[in-house]
Amino acid sequence: MAAARLAQAADVKSIITFDMGGTSSDIAVAQAGSAELATRTDIGGLPLVLPVVDVSAIGAGGGSIVWVDAHGLLKVGPQSAGAMPGPVSYGRGGKQPAVTDCYLALGYIDPAGFLGGRMKLDIDAARAALADVGRHIGLTGDDGAALAAEGALAVTTAGMATELYKTLASRGLDPASFALVPFGGAGPTHANLLAEEAGIGRVVIPPAAGTFCALGAAAADLRRDFVRSLRRAVDETSAALMLEVMKELEDEGSAWLDREGNADQTRRFERGADMRYAGQAYELRVKLDENARDAASICEAFHLEHERIYGFRDTETEVELGTVRLAVVGVTENITQPEIAAGTGAPSPKGERPLFRGGKWVSAGVYDRSALGAGDRITGPAIIEQDDTTTVLLSGWSARADALGNLHLERHAQ
Repeated sequence: MAAARLAQAADVKSIITFDMGGTSSDIAVAQAGSAELATRTDIGGLPLVLPVVDVSAIGAGGGSIVWVDAHGLLKVGPQSAGAMPGPVSYGRGGKQPAVTDCYLALGYIDPAGFLGGRMKLDIDAARAALADVGRHIGLTGDDGAALAAEGALAVTTAGMATELYKTLASRGLDPASFALVPFGGAGPTHANLLAEEAGIGRVVIPPAAGTFCALGAAAADLRRDFVRSLRRAVDETSAALMLEVMKELEDEGSAWLDREGNADQTRRFERGADMRYAGQAYELRVKLDENARDAASICEAFHLEHERIYGFRDTETEVELGTVRLAVVGVTENITQPEIAAGTGAPSPKGERPLFRGGKWVSAGVYDRSALGAGDRITGPAIIEQDDTTTVLLSGWSARADALGNLHLERHAQ
């Protein structure tokens, strides 16, 4: 919810959210300010048949364990070190290195600056644990730990990109036409790696990425979905009946919103229907605007959606209605985000740090995100630090701060 609003404010039409925390990474899609929904999901192995934001798990988190299997293959996860004992570098008894230890060994995060300096990380312990992993796959020498860490992140990122491609392909979407919006403690740290692997050319990082989900919960609209089964072929009679049902559902939705104590709240209605070609074993959820009022316009809405996802339409086959859907949305007032002061355009780094990338160490400028002003630009390789996360900017990319404090990472033209 927060990312959809950020995209509207930053004039970004289509986004993939990337929430990377301690145990997993999740993505969702939002277009034109609205998150894509699914009609069912699974919670703890049990089906939940309700409209929900369509979130998909695509890979590891910061606590996912790096290990070598019996065949000598480097693996990451699904086991997680959790918060206790956590990664080896936490110094809480963890013995197996995690993704966070890889960040540390590669120079991505500062062992003395974790959580704004409130928690010190043991980089020597992280290196020792990763060096042991490296020895099991033939990586030795002074850079054995760094090579093992880079290999682990390559495995992690490739797995994420593969799942991202599969998830978006099932919806008829191309990742290259989206911007990535990362959040969670590890999201901005890993975002540039994922964008590079998945062919995404733009990343937009919110100012407070570590608490972005809380912002979304506070700013989310009040919503309830109403459904009515209406199984019949689409013709003028069923189209008229569908409009009657929509009006009944609107009345139900308005009454519910009034009972919630929000009679004066701005509201909107989102209309749709589950439809299919006669004989198909599955249905598509189709959005219906105010113009879909007769059989021809309703069928055309279905044809367009079917063509977008599957690449063809079949105008000779009868179209069938399944379920009529209406969502009533009580619009929550936007939380105003303060603008930041204008910058100089070319900020000076507060220092430098060696960064391991492509099998070698390179020098990267280190920047304090709170010191960046609107319009400031940074060229990679660079590291941008803040209390709740760290942003890694790769070579071939640049970062720009906008007036709301968002960081826009963009790939340089080849």
